[in-house]
Amino acid sequence: MKKIRTYCFIGMVLASGTFFACSNKKEPEEKKGAIEKMTDKTTKEIVDRIHAPIDKARSAAKQVDDRMKEMDDALKK
Repeated sequence: MKKIRTYCFIGMVLASGTFFACSNKKEPEEKKGAIEKMTDKTTKEIVDRIHAPIDKARSAAKQVDDRMKEMDDALKK
């Protein structure tokens, strides 16, 4: 009987320990160093330079499509 109580007690201690081991605390974010900040800034500039011509091309294509629609509407009337 003592063995069963001992094993139950040990089991309860281990089970309760798992609940306390899991915490909701988040680890603090690591602060970026000077090199990482410069790298992020340079990366953002490069991405913006790459996207600028793509956005301009999309805008020009949309304008062409809009003009074609206007011409089609004018011909239908």
